[in-house]
Amino acid sequence: MEGELAAKVKALGLLQVRHDKLQTEVSRLQVEKEALEKQVASGDSTIEELEKVRKKLIDDMADTFEEGFKEALAQVACENPRVNTSNCDPGNHIVDGKVVPLDLGE
Repeated sequence: MEGELAAKVKALGLLQVRHDKLQTEVSRLQVEKEALEKQVASGDSTIEELEKVRKKLIDDMADTFEEGFKEALAQVACENPRVNTSNCDPGNHIVDGKVVPLDLGE
């Protein structure tokens, strides 16, 4: 009986060592998980900031295009005062010699 009890105590000790090692691994993985979550959150913030910059650049490009178009139209009107430019805007283009609405699906 003492031998059986000693074997159980030894097995229990081995289980305790294994449990302690697993607890250490769980703690390490928890720290790693938290670090990865911070990286993801930081990455999400970076993506949001880049999206804001992208939208601003698109708006700036559209504004620049519109200003250039208006300047070109003013030059046409100045050089050719009899030409009707009322149907000319950035939303139109020329197809078969006619001014037609721009199809943004192109």
